[in-house]
Amino acid sequence: MPAYRSSYHYGNLRAALTDAALDLARHGGPAAVTVRGVARSVGVTPPAAYRHFTEVEELLTATRDRALTLLAEGVDAALGSFAVGANSGAAKKLLATAGASSGLSDASAAACLRAVAEAYVSFAKSSPGLFAMACHGSPDNIRLLITDRVAPFLDALSARRPGMVFALWSAVHALAVLAAEGAVYDVSQDEVLDTVLAWIAGDVLASD
Repeated sequence: MPAYRSSYHYGNLRAALTDAALDLARHGGPAAVTVRGVARSVGVTPPAAYRHFTEVEELLTATRDRALTLLAEGVDAALGSFAVGANSGAAKKLLATAGASSGLSDASAAACLRAVAEAYVSFAKSSPGLFAMACHGSPDNIRLLITDRVAPFLDALSARRPGMVFALWSAVHALAVLAAEGAVYDVSQDEVLDTVLAWIAGDVLASD
Protein backbone atom coordinates (compact mmCIF):
# COMPACT_ATOMS: atom_id res chain seq x y z
CA MET A 1 0.00 0.00 0.00
CA PRO A 2 1.52 3.40 -0.97
CA ALA A 3 2.67 5.80 1.71
CA TYR A 4 0.87 9.11 1.47
CA ARG A 5 2.27 12.48 2.43
CA SER A 6 0.34 14.96 4.51
CA SER A 7 2.93 17.76 4.72
CA TYR A 8 1.80 19.80 1.72
CA HIS A 9 0.27 23.19 2.31
CA TYR A 10 -2.76 24.01 0.20
CA GLY A 11 -0.99 26.22 -2.35
CA ASN A 12 2.11 24.17 -2.95
CA LEU A 13 0.19 20.90 -3.31
CA ARG A 14 -1.51 22.27 -6.42
CA ALA A 15 1.86 23.33 -7.80
CA ALA A 16 3.34 19.92 -6.98
CA LEU A 17 0.45 18.17 -8.72
CA THR A 18 0.90 20.32 -11.82
CA ASP A 19 4.65 19.63 -11.82
CA ALA A 20 3.92 15.91 -11.63
CA ALA A 21 1.39 16.20 -14.46
CA LEU A 22 3.93 18.00 -16.62
CA ASP A 23 6.43 15.21 -16.00
CA LEU A 24 3.85 12.58 -16.94
CA ALA A 25 2.98 14.52 -20.09
CA ARG A 26 6.65 14.80 -20.99
CA HIS A 27 6.83 11.02 -21.24
CA GLY A 28 3.34 10.15 -22.47
CA GLY A 29 1.45 13.23 -23.65
CA PRO A 30 -2.09 14.09 -22.47
CA ALA A 31 -3.12 10.42 -22.25
CA ALA A 32 -0.63 9.89 -19.42
CA VAL A 33 -2.09 12.66 -17.25
CA THR A 34 -4.72 11.62 -14.71
CA VAL A 35 -5.68 13.02 -11.32
CA ARG A 36 -5.01 9.70 -9.63
CA GLY A 37 -1.71 9.39 -11.47
CA VAL A 38 -0.38 12.73 -10.27
CA ALA A 39 -1.60 12.01 -6.74
CA ARG A 40 0.39 8.80 -6.83
CA SER A 41 3.46 10.60 -8.19
CA VAL A 42 3.33 13.28 -5.50
CA GLY A 43 2.50 10.83 -2.71
CA VAL A 44 -0.88 12.13 -1.59
CA THR A 45 -4.30 10.52 -1.52
CA PRO A 46 -6.53 10.86 -4.61
CA PRO A 47 -9.14 12.84 -2.58
CA ALA A 48 -6.44 15.38 -1.71
CA ALA A 49 -5.66 15.83 -5.41
CA TYR A 50 -9.34 16.06 -6.34
CA ARG A 51 -9.70 19.02 -3.98
CA HIS A 52 -7.49 20.95 -6.41
CA PHE A 53 -8.62 19.39 -9.69
CA THR A 54 -12.19 18.15 -9.52
CA GLU A 55 -11.93 16.56 -12.96
CA VAL A 56 -9.13 15.50 -15.25
CA GLU A 57 -9.86 18.24 -17.81
CA GLU A 58 -8.99 20.90 -15.22
CA LEU A 59 -5.64 19.21 -14.68
CA LEU A 60 -5.07 18.85 -18.42
CA THR A 61 -5.79 22.55 -18.94
CA ALA A 62 -3.30 23.57 -16.25
CA THR A 63 -0.71 21.20 -17.70
CA ARG A 64 -1.34 22.44 -21.24
CA ASP A 65 -0.71 26.00 -20.08
CA ARG A 66 2.61 24.93 -18.57
CA ALA A 67 3.59 23.18 -21.81
CA LEU A 68 2.64 26.26 -23.81
CA THR A 69 4.84 28.35 -21.53
CA LEU A 70 7.81 26.08 -22.19
CA LEU A 71 7.22 26.30 -25.94
CA ALA A 72 6.95 30.08 -25.71
CA GLU A 73 10.23 30.24 -23.81
CA GLY A 74 11.93 28.21 -26.52
CA VAL A 75 10.59 30.45 -29.27
CA ASP A 76 11.53 33.60 -27.37
CA ALA A 77 15.01 32.24 -26.75
CA ALA A 78 15.42 31.64 -30.49
CA LEU A 79 14.45 35.24 -31.22
CA GLY A 80 16.76 36.41 -28.44
CA SER A 81 19.65 34.42 -29.93
CA PHE A 82 18.96 36.01 -33.29
CA ALA A 83 19.07 39.40 -31.63
CA VAL A 84 22.66 38.88 -30.50
CA GLY A 85 23.76 37.24 -33.75
CA ALA A 86 25.26 38.65 -36.90
CA ASN A 87 22.11 40.63 -37.73
CA SER A 88 21.65 41.87 -34.16
CA GLY A 89 20.76 45.43 -35.16
CA ALA A 90 17.75 44.43 -37.23
CA ALA A 91 16.61 41.77 -34.78
CA LYS A 92 16.83 44.06 -31.78
CA LYS A 93 14.75 46.58 -33.69
CA LEU A 94 12.24 43.85 -34.48
CA LEU A 95 12.00 42.73 -30.88
CA ALA A 96 11.70 46.29 -29.61
CA THR A 97 8.95 47.43 -31.97
CA ALA A 98 5.98 45.20 -31.26
CA GLY A 99 3.31 45.92 -33.79
CA ALA A 100 5.46 47.90 -36.21
CA SER A 101 7.43 46.51 -39.10
CA SER A 102 8.31 49.75 -40.85
CA GLY A 103 11.99 50.02 -41.54
CA LEU A 104 12.61 46.31 -41.06
CA SER A 105 13.91 44.62 -44.17
CA ASP A 106 12.15 41.62 -45.64
CA ALA A 107 15.35 39.63 -45.25
CA SER A 108 15.49 40.37 -41.53
CA ALA A 109 11.83 39.46 -41.10
CA ALA A 110 12.48 36.22 -42.97
CA ALA A 111 15.42 35.38 -40.71
CA CYS A 112 13.37 35.94 -37.55
CA LEU A 113 10.47 33.92 -38.95
CA ARG A 114 12.92 31.13 -39.78
CA ALA A 115 14.18 31.17 -36.17
CA VAL A 116 10.62 30.86 -34.83
CA ALA A 117 9.82 27.99 -37.19
CA GLU A 118 12.99 26.12 -36.26
CA ALA A 119 12.34 26.52 -32.53
CA TYR A 120 8.76 25.32 -32.98
CA VAL A 121 9.73 22.17 -34.87
CA SER A 122 12.70 21.49 -32.60
CA PHE A 123 10.47 21.62 -29.52
CA ALA A 124 8.11 19.07 -31.08
CA LYS A 125 11.00 16.82 -32.05
CA SER A 126 12.83 16.95 -28.72
CA SER A 127 9.72 16.90 -26.49
CA PRO A 128 6.92 15.15 -28.38
CA GLY A 129 4.90 14.52 -25.21
CA LEU A 130 4.98 18.18 -24.21
CA PHE A 131 4.21 19.26 -27.77
CA ALA A 132 1.14 17.00 -27.76
CA MET A 133 0.21 18.47 -24.38
CA ALA A 134 0.57 22.02 -25.75
CA CYS A 135 -1.79 21.05 -28.58
CA HIS A 136 -4.43 19.63 -26.23
CA GLY A 137 -7.88 21.13 -26.59
CA SER A 138 -8.42 23.98 -29.02
CA PRO A 139 -5.73 24.30 -31.72
CA ASP A 140 -6.12 28.06 -31.38
CA ASN A 141 -4.05 28.08 -28.18
CA ILE A 142 -0.83 26.96 -29.81
CA ARG A 143 -1.54 28.84 -33.04
CA LEU A 144 -2.06 32.14 -31.23
CA LEU A 145 1.14 31.61 -29.24
CA ILE A 146 3.11 31.53 -32.48
CA THR A 147 1.18 34.04 -34.57
CA ASP A 148 1.27 36.59 -31.75
CA ARG A 149 5.06 36.44 -32.03
CA VAL A 150 5.40 36.61 -35.78
CA ALA A 151 2.47 38.83 -36.75
CA PRO A 152 3.90 42.09 -35.31
CA PHE A 153 6.82 42.13 -37.72
CA LEU A 154 4.94 40.56 -40.63
CA ASP A 155 1.92 42.86 -40.65
CA ALA A 156 3.15 44.82 -43.63
CA LEU A 157 4.17 41.67 -45.45
CA SER A 158 0.82 40.02 -44.71
CA ALA A 159 -0.92 42.98 -46.29
CA ARG A 160 0.85 42.09 -49.51
CA ARG A 161 -0.34 38.47 -49.25
CA PRO A 162 -3.38 38.03 -46.95
CA GLY A 163 -3.36 34.83 -44.95
CA MET A 164 0.39 34.33 -45.27
CA VAL A 165 1.04 34.11 -41.52
CA PHE A 166 -1.69 31.48 -41.03
CA ALA A 167 -0.49 29.53 -44.07
CA LEU A 168 3.06 29.52 -42.77
CA TRP A 169 1.98 28.38 -39.33
CA SER A 170 -0.15 25.62 -40.84
CA ALA A 171 2.78 24.26 -42.83
CA VAL A 172 5.26 24.54 -39.97
CA HIS A 173 2.78 22.98 -37.55
CA ALA A 174 2.31 20.01 -39.90
CA LEU A 175 6.09 19.59 -40.04
CA ALA A 176 6.23 19.78 -36.22
CA VAL A 177 3.57 17.06 -35.90
CA LEU A 178 5.57 14.82 -38.24
CA ALA A 179 8.74 15.54 -36.24
CA ALA A 180 6.97 14.67 -32.97
CA GLU A 181 5.86 11.38 -34.51
CA GLY A 182 9.45 10.55 -35.46
CA ALA A 183 9.11 10.96 -39.22
CA VAL A 184 12.33 10.44 -41.18
CA TYR A 185 13.07 12.80 -44.06
CA ASP A 186 15.29 12.32 -47.08
CA VAL A 187 16.63 15.82 -46.47
CA SER A 188 17.58 17.77 -43.36
CA GLN A 189 15.12 19.68 -41.19
CA ASP A 190 16.82 22.91 -42.28
CA GLU A 191 16.20 22.10 -45.95
CA VAL A 192 12.55 21.29 -45.25
CA LEU A 193 12.01 24.58 -43.42
CA ASP A 194 13.74 26.52 -46.18
CA THR A 195 11.49 24.85 -48.75
CA VAL A 196 8.34 25.63 -46.73
CA LEU A 197 9.29 29.29 -46.45
CA ALA A 198 10.16 29.51 -50.13
CA TRP A 199 6.94 27.88 -51.30
CA ILE A 200 4.57 29.95 -49.18
CA ALA A 201 6.32 33.27 -48.86
CA GLY A 202 9.16 33.21 -51.37
CA ASP A 203 8.50 36.42 -53.25
CA VAL A 204 7.22 38.25 -50.16
CA LEU A 205 10.17 37.33 -47.99
CA ALA A 206 12.76 37.65 -50.71
CA SER A 207 16.16 39.04 -49.84
CA ASP A 208 16.64 42.74 -50.30
